Amino acid sequence: MASSQQGERKIPLERGTSEPVEAAAVTSPSAWHASSSTEASSVVSSPMRWPSVPVITKRPGCQILERFNDSAMEDAYEDLKMKYRAKRERQLKLVTLDPHVPRSCMGNQNLLPVRDSSTKTILEGAKVVISLSSYVDGTLMARSSGFFINWDEESKVCTVLTSARLICSKYSSMDQWLGSDEYSPDATVYAHLLDKDETTVPAALLHYDRHFNIALFKVDVDSCAKIPSFSSEVTCGQDIFALGRDDDLNLTINHGRVQFKGPSMFERHYYMYTGFTTGQSGIGGPIINFNGQVLGMTNVLGMGFIPSSVILHCLDMWKKFGYIPRLHIGMKLSAMKFLDPIHVEKISRKCNIDSGLIVKELEIELMQICEDHLDKGRGIGSSVDIQVGIFRMCKGSTCTISLRLNISNDVEVFARVADMNS
Repeated sequence: MASSQQGERKIPLERGTSEPVEAAAVTSPSAWHASSSTEASSVVSSPMRWPSVPVITKRPGCQILERFNDSAMEDAYEDLKMKYRAKRERQLKLVTLDPHVPRSCMGNQNLLPVRDSSTKTILEGAKVVISLSSYVDGTLMARSSGFFINWDEESKVCTVLTSARLICSKYSSMDQWLGSDEYSPDATVYAHLLDKDETTVPAALLHYDRHFNIALFKVDVDSCAKIPSFSSEVTCGQDIFALGRDDDLNLTINHGRVQFKGPSMFERHYYMYTGFTTGQSGIGGPIINFNGQVLGMTNVLGMGFIPSSVILHCLDMWKKFGYIPRLHIGMKLSAMKFLDPIHVEKISRKCNIDSGLIVKELEIELMQICEDHLDKGRGIGSSVDIQVGIFRMCKGSTCTISLRLNISNDVEVFARVADMNS
């Protein structure tokens, strides 16, 4: 490096300031290297500083950057920059400094009164929420969430509840009643656990049901957090959280209220709704209340979820029979309770009817009839005669009819009107 002019003093600058740092003059590359490397060291208490090019103070208030005319000095400067970048990269890998952690709904001002208590509830529930991925011929098919519903301490095996969409290889239509989705039960499935190393272990399929769109897997786990309890008390307007995992295993949190609405003509009868949209990775996660009890599970894209009352009956039937039987009623139904009060009042005046089908009770009633029938020694494919009261709109009269319904453990299908007419 060219020698400094008389009266000139080299002063290193801190990055981000125009004020010189009072320091001894750097007289050689090795001395400058030692001084700067101390600032950029990995000592916990040392700040992160970008190595600065020496400046020459020609007179007070006048400073210029010194050009490198010495290759050793330039090499030392480049070496310090590389060390700075390496340290910065190491720091960003620390979970406390991760800049890519997404934000949740918990910053919403509407949740401020319950922020502390609900945060504790969410963090406790998150301990059993995992991520799952499925593969066919080595190619990723789907990624979704799931949660532990049982752990056997002796065998160290956990049962995971999730959506059957995890192993759905083809979605043919938005109309669920067509039953045209295709599944790959032989897909390779992995569970991404929540230990420090984020261990990935195989998940073995126990059962899946196309109608209720649920799937059960077993996973070997050495220890398990407290399994949450289920609550069948789900009411419209109730505050809820939906928990899940994104592709990086970050917890996802959505907040909303149970909506006062029923399924559309394209959706299964059992659905209830959250008021927020769930993406693919969050499907299969639990819906919980402010006490941490499981109220349901998100099992489709969008706002729909299957309530705990239906899930618990499905689990009971599976444990008892090894499958989930259901009566195929051959009708699409809707509940009067979800109509606007003006519409309900008009129906009541014109038809003398003030109540009708309630969605969640329908599925439970159908499964209960199946259970009673199977307990008598009948099996899948047999039929049941049930009495149904109906109101004939064209005649303005009420009557009771007998329906013979089939018991099946497969998805109930309705053809399109065009297909039915052909």
